[in-house]
Amino acid sequence: MNQAQFVTFHTTHDLDGVPEGTVFEPTWRMRNTGATTWDNIFTVRLINIEQGSKLMAARPTFNLADVTDRATVAPGEEVNITIPMEALPPRDTLQFTDWQLTDPGGTQFGDIMWLRIIVTDPPQPPDIFKSSDSQFLADLTIPDDTKIVTGSTFSKQWQVRNNGERIWNDGYRLVFTGGDAYMSTQVSIKVPHTRPGEEAVLTVPMMAPAPRSQPYISYWRLQDDREVLFGDQFWVKIEATPQPNNIKLYSQNDIRWRNRVLGYGPRTFGDYGCLVTCFAMILNGFGENVTPRTANDRFLQLPPGQGYVGSDIFFIAPAAAYDHVQFHGNYKPKLDTGALYAQLDGNLLQRIDASLARGDMVIFQVDATPLTPYNPDLDQHWVVCKERQGNDYLIYDPITGEALTLLSRYGRQTRVSDGEPALLEAIKSALFYRSTTTPSGMQPGEDGISDISNTLVYTGPAWPFGRTLSGIHDRANRHPQSWDFEITDGQFDTVKVMSGITTSELFGYDLNTDFVLARLYESWGGRDLSPQDFVDAVAPDMERLVNAGVRYFEMHNEPNLTHEGLDAAGVNGSWKDGAEFADFFIEVQRLLKLRFGSHIKIGFPGLSPGADTFYQVGPDSGFRMDSKRFLADAAPAVAAADFVGLHAYFANMDEVRSGATRLVREYRKQFPDKLLFVTEYSNPLTQVPSAEKGRQNKEFLRLISDIPGVGAAYYFLVSGNGWEHQALRREGSAQSTGILEAMV
Repeated sequence: MNQAQFVTFHTTHDLDGVPEGTVFEPTWRMRNTGATTWDNIFTVRLINIEQGSKLMAARPTFNLADVTDRATVAPGEEVNITIPMEALPPRDTLQFTDWQLTDPGGTQFGDIMWLRIIVTDPPQPPDIFKSSDSQFLADLTIPDDTKIVTGSTFSKQWQVRNNGERIWNDGYRLVFTGGDAYMSTQVSIKVPHTRPGEEAVLTVPMMAPAPRSQPYISYWRLQDDREVLFGDQFWVKIEATPQPNNIKLYSQNDIRWRNRVLGYGPRTFGDYGCLVTCFAMILNGFGENVTPRTANDRFLQLPPGQGYVGSDIFFIAPAAAYDHVQFHGNYKPKLDTGALYAQLDGNLLQRIDASLARGDMVIFQVDATPLTPYNPDLDQHWVVCKERQGNDYLIYDPITGEALTLLSRYGRQTRVSDGEPALLEAIKSALFYRSTTTPSGMQPGEDGISDISNTLVYTGPAWPFGRTLSGIHDRANRHPQSWDFEITDGQFDTVKVMSGITTSELFGYDLNTDFVLARLYESWGGRDLSPQDFVDAVAPDMERLVNAGVRYFEMHNEPNLTHEGLDAAGVNGSWKDGAEFADFFIEVQRLLKLRFGSHIKIGFPGLSPGADTFYQVGPDSGFRMDSKRFLADAAPAVAAADFVGLHAYFANMDEVRSGATRLVREYRKQFPDKLLFVTEYSNPLTQVPSAEKGRQNKEFLRLISDIPGVGAAYYFLVSGNGWEHQALRREGSAQSTGILEAMV
């Protein structure tokens, strides 16, 4: 029996960017795990040509001796297989090539030897006599003298033209040249790859500083790969305005109420009233005219579970007492802070800063005696956060009713450079509150989100977990490996699996909850399947999962693609549009509930987002029908579905905050009675660093966690052949790609 196992891979070039025409040498190290010695009559062949595997070598077949340094390879031995290849057009698209060992009889065997490559522009000829130049065309965002609330984040964008003679390559930068530097944390930003005559958009992420009488202005210019400035000067000019709140300072020790019984007693304001005093302060910021005493009286009128238990107050009390106030959770920055009833958010400081920028209210739980170990029963104290001040926060302390900085009283900072770690140590948890009647710190539409944020409601069935679960999408080939578990164990709340997974594989995941979402998987491959055909195909796998306790099933995947059942562009399928898919979905749902019971949940699948286009992503290619049109036509299926899935993809942080998050918000607004699941999300671009992808993922999860009725979001994916550019684990080496480390 012939068998081969992949061991390692290396190459002479970075495959994320190989100039066209470059000859490179990929090397796969393979182990003979079979019982036959490989000799010169064994070959290495190009495979998967019909799926798009590209011939980059001189020929599609090589005798083994031509590409190795060994005449024979005995069972148990390893050998390096090196195939010289050339980077061929088209440029700027993901290309792949798959090879496999073949025995003398023509039978292919063993692990596939594959690589993925992005071909870039060929090396430029000497350009010593060529010049770089740029021309300003338009301000795309933030016109001069725009008023922006202090602490608000925004992106300044200029449209420019490359009117020079050189290509703006990876060495070109947009650099800060003068003015108010602290509007942006970056002073040098990579520019888009732009050829002479082409236009580009230059983007700088910024934040509005503290209010002052003069406007803020920041100047920028382009710089070439020899660090020479060139072209027009660009600038941003804004007016920073105060945050729209009016917090009143109160002390729990005020003589008017310090000896008053708190709640139902036995404690008093003076010894236990810090949190209720904080509530009184933020309610004034939301426009209410209350004192700690009148707030206490109002909370006493609330029903059980919303107001007091003895002298202990529920976090939800302000929202329960005042209709316009919303409670958005209690979060802690680390697992071991000692805070009770708090969810983990490894990106807590960014959540706090963004909330303050919107005009929300934030209350910190701190250690009243920071020099001794924290005991929540004895040392718990609460303070109101007013604003960020460098590496510290301005707070209002209810003990004395004074304003001071957090670290000056409740921190353990010993060096200036320890500011952020000291904050993460001082903040045991943070409570977040928002008012629907208080103006947001951002103007409607400025970030692509806030214009619809206050109109979002969820009227569907209660989600038992009460929050958006962080999930991971299982392998694309349905069968996870032990390395997949090692990468993801303990890092996610839930997993989305393909219906072919075995029970033992399913239970291999170590999750923070017991919730599992399953996708009912069947490969169309240009076939015309009936609803009964589909049910017959998935029922055995589904029965196994139902018996294992799985109740939520996504019915198929991206049905607006030809390789997923769309009958279009010459590819046979089962539906021509969303209306025909709706009929298919409703019948499948009926048949499945007849077979497995009405308690199972069948959800409308996530669509491939975007307009009509021909596509090739990873190993998949075909035609996509416009997702909005398909969704509108499929309205009867959405109405019948027990929940709705959607797919959100992004290329940069701006698209996270606008396109991807906006899509989730649009679904929420369009289907207020449907529980939503983001069944796939990621940045699929190969040229984006893993750490940046992780940061974008974290930001996406943070933003959608504020949208009501989003049950879970699943990162696509843990691993899988052809998808390493999005995976958390490298298929060949079983190592982390580095994305996960930046997410948690």
